[in-house]
Amino acid sequence: MLNPLIAVRDIHFGSSVIVAGIVFFDLFIASPALRQVDGRLEATVATFRIRAAVTLWISLAVSIVSGLAWLGLLAARIVGKPFADVIADGTVWVVLTQTQFGFAWELRFLFAIALAACLLLWRAKNAQGPIRQKLPWQKILAALLAGAYLGALAFAGHGEEGLGLERYFHLAADFFHLIAAGLWLGGLIPLALLLVYLRRSREASWIAAACEVASRFSNLGIAAVGILLVSGTINALFLIGRTQALAGTDYGRLLLLKITLFAAMVGLAGINRQYLLPRICGEVGMDQGSRTVRWLVRSTLVEIGVGLGVIVIVGMLGIMAPASNMPAHFH
Repeated sequence: MLNPLIAVRDIHFGSSVIVAGIVFFDLFIASPALRQVDGRLEATVATFRIRAAVTLWISLAVSIVSGLAWLGLLAARIVGKPFADVIADGTVWVVLTQTQFGFAWELRFLFAIALAACLLLWRAKNAQGPIRQKLPWQKILAALLAGAYLGALAFAGHGEEGLGLERYFHLAADFFHLIAAGLWLGGLIPLALLLVYLRRSREASWIAAACEVASRFSNLGIAAVGILLVSGTINALFLIGRTQALAGTDYGRLLLLKITLFAAMVGLAGINRQYLLPRICGEVGMDQGSRTVRWLVRSTLVEIGVGLGVIVIVGMLGIMAPASNMPAHFH
């Protein structure tokens, strides 16, 4: 049977990554790429922003609710009682107010509230004039809050279990790993959405806009992959210990599957950059450009699917003892 705690962790991780990804995408990709967009594309861009905003708000709501469910399920697991009982007898409140995990959740809740307030202010400014004239500091503040909300998940991972300098080093690696996931995996959803709307517009300038958006995301993706590789290697050194434990423990084998899926995502991204991106930016015919962008959207959707597999594995690894704490069995 599916472990409810794993399911809730997966939902929370996924929704938190989407929240950060949409905010990051707007700051680093959409806004600079579409600042000088052709006037005929303004309606298309506005429609995209509305859809992205709806997705952002839904994801933030799901993230908050799933975070509360995670807290309740963890409390139930700690004391060995049903979920309803730990709510009724106040155990959840004890976990929230008297544990490091609870403190992290309090902090993340504050980040979520501050992010929501920033987004509402953002929306109010949008109603006063063109969307592209929003104050930059609001976008930067939203990105900082979204990054803090996502990155603080590091305190719910194995990095929190260390001691001394090792603990801080591991937490820092976890933090940057999460931020990089938000930049890349979280950004794939608004990327696919924006490319779809640009392609549907059929305006003469849409291919140039798609080229700019895809190019910027590709460059950002390279940086994100680099951060993921470095931070992931550091985490593996802490959690695996011996190389043999990768194949000799359940934790190690699951981590190998995660690495394999990550490699598949990198491979897809490499194909997009080497073959599809040059074709988009070099296309002169609308029909040819439309076909190439359609392939890019399909490839992006596959990346998202593989990324969801990675998130599922992350949810499972989080409740397992690290391989460094387990005896390896070799056959």
